[in-house]
Amino acid sequence: MLEHMGIRWGYVFLRTTSHLGNDETQSLMTAAAEMYLAGEEERNVKTDSYEGRIYTEKRYEILGHFGGQRFDADLDTIYGRDNATFIVNEQTGGGGTGPSLN
Repeated sequence: MLEHMGIRWGYVFLRTTSHLGNDETQSLMTAAAEMYLAGEEERNVKTDSYEGRIYTEKRYEILGHFGGQRFDADLDTIYGRDNATFIVNEQTGGGGTGPSLN
């Protein structure tokens, strides 16, 4: 198990065609990572630029050469409807899910 000073860490990958800025997408990625760490399956999100929900079915998915738990976001933004997909890949082995058998 890889740990540094007892801290869990990993990567979050974002796939979207969103018109949201860096701060907004970073906020969404942070929410997905927090959900992963807390074991949450759904969370409502809201800022000045968007509102909607992030959810997961706790499936493992591959994005390029990386894999992890998939999270999706359905959003109403100041630009219209939007969506995003996140892959959360934990490197410390702190309770993440393995590949789905589906």
